[in-house]
Amino acid sequence: MNFKGKTINEPTYDMIKIVEKENDVEISAIQKILLSLRGPITTPLDALYGRLKLFVLKQEIEKADESVADLLDINEGDDVLVREVIVHKNGRPLVYAFSYIPKERCNDKILKLLLDEEITTGLILSENNIETQRIINNISIEKPTPILQELFNTSEDMLTREYSIIQHGTIRLFTKESYPLSYFREI
Repeated sequence: MNFKGKTINEPTYDMIKIVEKENDVEISAIQKILLSLRGPITTPLDALYGRLKLFVLKQEIEKADESVADLLDINEGDDVLVREVIVHKNGRPLVYAFSYIPKERCNDKILKLLLDEEITTGLILSENNIETQRIINNISIEKPTPILQELFNTSEDMLTREYSIIQHGTIRLFTKESYPLSYFREI
């Protein structure tokens, strides 16, 4: 049988190929899946490694500066929940995530869950039946910040993805996830 059809044009494929070429690395199959997910990264990690835990490093309301306002399409000075977390298994950090969440775009129940619970934003959205879309903005390899060096106990480069969660055409959340390039290479 001879199959014909249009080529599927998934933008994350191009982003990953550019990162591999620019950094002269081969990204593993598992890493490619994690980078291109349209859902929470914790779902496949939980399937691969068993029950994971979330540790909140920082969680506070701040005023949006110009760069944050641009990321979220809000006004400079608007309240933003800044959230830094580490997903870990038995104390071994797996993924670091940094999020900006516009306070005015969260209802009271969701804001309370974000502030009071050590729960992932993906799980909050799922448990509350909130339909959203994830748009992957960027995939890159970056030098680790001091906090990433400390958390992962390494100075190796970090594989990073940045995405926005959109609901009804409005950005509800911006997240940047990072983990060492040597992670998730097994098949």
